[in-house]
Amino acid sequence: MEKNLPFILEIKEELAGYWKKINLEIDESKAEIVIDYYNSRIKVMNFTEIFEKTSGVLKIVAKVEKIGKIIVYAPLENIKELETCGYIEEGIIKGYYAGKDCHVFSSYPEASRGVSSNKGKEDLIIENCLRKVTVSQRKLKKPDGPRKIENIRKQRKNIGFPEEYRPKPAVQADASSMATLYRQEFKFYPTPLHMKSYLLKTMDSNVLYFLVEKQGTILSLASAEMDLTNKCAEITDCLTISSERGKGLIKELIKALEKELSNRGFKSSYTLCRASSPGINTAFASLGYAYTGRLVNNCKIGNGFEDMNIWCKVLKKNRSKQRIN
Repeated sequence: MEKNLPFILEIKEELAGYWKKINLEIDESKAEIVIDYYNSRIKVMNFTEIFEKTSGVLKIVAKVEKIGKIIVYAPLENIKELETCGYIEEGIIKGYYAGKDCHVFSSYPEASRGVSSNKGKEDLIIENCLRKVTVSQRKLKKPDGPRKIENIRKQRKNIGFPEEYRPKPAVQADASSMATLYRQEFKFYPTPLHMKSYLLKTMDSNVLYFLVEKQGTILSLASAEMDLTNKCAEITDCLTISSERGKGLIKELIKALEKELSNRGFKSSYTLCRASSPGINTAFASLGYAYTGRLVNNCKIGNGFEDMNIWCKVLKKNRSKQRIN
């Protein structure tokens, strides 16, 4: 591609220190991109026409902004084009496009960024998660009689939250306490959850927050970033304070989010969770999510970049359309 080929970058939204959302146009080709400064990456969410032209501009932007990774979300029909431009498929988000799969491709302007330092450990975590789920399913299928199997299913369904623990959708009045908790628990995080103003803005747009509290104190949080066009949601921002871990609060919050998403007509949900954390991976595996790939050095958490595992699930349709209040 000619470097002097004219292109237009139109800034649509910006959060200082975190990202710029930009519309890119070059000839007849268009793309929606996010320059993610905090994570030193560019994300391409949608593109049309010839990707080769867009790819050339992305390389220029990555060099100017000193970006280490470029990620492209694409449907099946664009796979060949991305491969031709040197992009590598890292995973799939099932049902992302209103039921159709999304293929996640990456390129690494900074070569060292594409090398995982914990691959062996993270592979073992996935193997253990899937093994646990398989063992659990086998126990459920043992020929111990239909009545016993039904009792086990009822017990699992009714586990729910511990007594005195109150789950609920977060409201604006919760934002200050939520920001304080996120600030205390997440010293480094890819989004500014420690800012009350950010939480309020996202609550009013496309993010559904659920929390668990006891005697007015928030113990656990999780959210769903909703894509209203594609009816797909990302489960994210999962947190439980250290003294309450091991009680299954996150799993119950995920189930509550799934129920509400189903009530709103969403077709699928997915998550990108820390590949080095056995607990959160096990939680999604046990809830019926499928492991579909790993994004190498994808997010800056703690002291450096971390790999993120992709887990996906097709949501069941709920007959009842009543929402949780």
